[in-house]
Amino acid sequence: MKKYYVYILSCSDSSYYIGITNDVFERELQHNQGTDTKAYTFTRRPVQLVWYQDFLNPEEAIAREKQLKGWSRKKKQALINGDYDLLPKLAENSLRQAQTDNDWIITKLPYTRPFLFVDALNHIDENSVEGTYTFNKELDFYTGHFKGFPVTPGVILTECCAQIGVVSLGIYLLGDENSFDGKKLNIAMSSSEMEFYLPVFPGEMVKVTSSKVYFRFNKLKCEVKMFNAANKLVCKGVLAGMLKTNEDGK
Repeated sequence: MKKYYVYILSCSDSSYYIGITNDVFERELQHNQGTDTKAYTFTRRPVQLVWYQDFLNPEEAIAREKQLKGWSRKKKQALINGDYDLLPKLAENSLRQAQTDNDWIITKLPYTRPFLFVDALNHIDENSVEGTYTFNKELDFYTGHFKGFPVTPGVILTECCAQIGVVSLGIYLLGDENSFDGKKLNIAMSSSEMEFYLPVFPGEMVKVTSSKVYFRFNKLKCEVKMFNAANKLVCKGVLAGMLKTNEDGK
């Protein structure tokens, strides 16, 4: 009978990749060979198989894969290490602290209103983030952009994507490395490639999603997308920035 395997790979940048396959050892080899240049693991080789579980029912395997992708890093590590007694406690802590942690990240952003373009972080983990922001009708730039037809400037949309998709994720990653708490963050955008498809008008709420491309030597590169309230794509692109912390917190 055909088996399905859900597996976890440890990547060279210390992140984890979770997938599903019919041959777990062959799949590990394919990841290391780089047969798919668009794969998450392509720029994170070598990778190492650290955990797998087999299933006879493909639907159960798919459900397990989705479940693990939503777990925190600490919970994944407990599973990999076989610390099964820790899993219920970590799950409880994750549910209780998720919103508090996300709010904490927003307080650590190096911006204040009216230049803070993050209202809420709905989800964040080591590989992705999702957040929302509503553009206040009273923001100054609407006065002159454009005459009689106010539209959010593209540079502001890019800034919103950067604050949610790069800086917020960067704070999470630095905090996960225990190198950020209590220190001041400096951020410098090193590259921006954006494409715009729809306008955003005063009063509109947008959702930004971001997927980590790589995080090395304090440089974070992400693929970002912005959607409007109708879930239509507003803009997308690739953003990168350098993140630096001051040791004295000043």
